[in-house]
Amino acid sequence: MVAGLAGLVGLAGAVAGTTMLVKQSSLVGLQGKDDVAIVPSDAACSKSTENCFWSGCCKVTGHKCYKKWDGFAKCNETCTQGAQGFAACDEVSQPSMPATWQPDTSLYCISVYTQNTGSTKPSTELDLLKLQRKYDASIFGCEGKDVFADVEVPLGKGTNTTMVVDTFNDFHQVKRKQTGTWVNWSIFYQVWMKVRDIGHWHEHDYTVKVDPDAVFVPGRMRDWLKGKPDTEHGVYYENCKNVQMGFFGNLEVMTNKATAVLTANLEDCRAVYAPCANDGCDWKWGAWGEDVFAQRCMDRHHVEKVEAFDVTTDGACEYDRPEGEKKNKKWHASDCSVVLTAAVHPFKQPADYFRCLGQIMNKEYAM
Repeated sequence: MVAGLAGLVGLAGAVAGTTMLVKQSSLVGLQGKDDVAIVPSDAACSKSTENCFWSGCCKVTGHKCYKKWDGFAKCNETCTQGAQGFAACDEVSQPSMPATWQPDTSLYCISVYTQNTGSTKPSTELDLLKLQRKYDASIFGCEGKDVFADVEVPLGKGTNTTMVVDTFNDFHQVKRKQTGTWVNWSIFYQVWMKVRDIGHWHEHDYTVKVDPDAVFVPGRMRDWLKGKPDTEHGVYYENCKNVQMGFFGNLEVMTNKATAVLTANLEDCRAVYAPCANDGCDWKWGAWGEDVFAQRCMDRHHVEKVEAFDVTTDGACEYDRPEGEKKNKKWHASDCSVVLTAAVHPFKQPADYFRCLGQIMNKEYAM
């Protein structure tokens, strides 16, 4: 048990139970014990312009394949009977996977600090992580936790970052034009290698990667995960709707089995994807982020993908932004007391971060 403030942060929201999240869950079949409604790998799914009758899935997250007539179906976010040629709105889908068991909710949580971001703009990650450690907030309210970095630095209370090594000399190869920061899939590759080597994830039911600027409440995460089954291959949760590849990095949640698959196949995924990750290849948005690399690796090795658009409120995800703010890429929630998802993102400034956490916890934090 985590004592004091750590216990408060870790258990926040337990009273509200499973009704606490503002958003409505779109997880078809996940509450049952017999099957898990999965979404196949993005590579196997259909574009909105294609016939999805045979694939039974759509590249755009949250969209469904609706039959227009036998042998022909189209992807759409919604379906209205009689409109756009949809006669009955019959959904064409992949079969569910049998659930093998229901995990408990012990969390192994990780964050990553990058000292050399490539940008001249100062990073606040270290300040955020030190304050989170001070108050045992965010990942420090999880049963297991590690912070990885490109340097070893103290975080307080006897905690240091765990340094990862630039084995392939590729941490600082490519920068993003918009931000001037280094493309991060390669440092996270080494992070996942270190996760595998340390092995702390073995002891827990879920692995959760949390961005330092995501206000994360482990108790809400546990409540959200209660009763959700796992499959033979493991499950990861796709958290942003209406995009291609919706495993957004502010909150990456995967079962113990999914973590086993990801970490066991890192070398294979690097061999297959490294040539594309820096220039994008078939990814029209350019170089891959660490989240795209992890998602493609899990898809390649048959981890089940499940839609979970109610787990985080993420300003980086247009779907999560309110009306009137859809194109505002700098948006984040202004009042965290009414946004009760397990994570709220992004809050880069420590004062803003702990104001948000304080609204959630009904508490003031000294900076």
